[in-house]
Amino acid sequence: MPVSADLDAAIARYATEGFTDATPLLEAGIESLSLLRLAVEIAADDDAEIDATRLVDLQTIGDLKAWLTDLAGGAC
Repeated sequence: MPVSADLDAAIARYATEGFTDATPLLEAGIESLSLLRLAVEIAADDDAEIDATRLVDLQTIGDLKAWLTDLAGGAC
């Protein structure tokens, strides 16, 4: 799975604006469909369950990176 720098690259494919870890998701142009696509891309395996209820708690790029790292099984 991706390393931390690769998370930035994966997020950048979906972001419409520049971002840092403190950037709110909406300011970066990351919306719910983008979040789901990122989750599917980063998931540890094809059978991984994506807990969509956690999406509500994601506010910043940093939150997103932490969630994606958990989803990838900590391999990021």
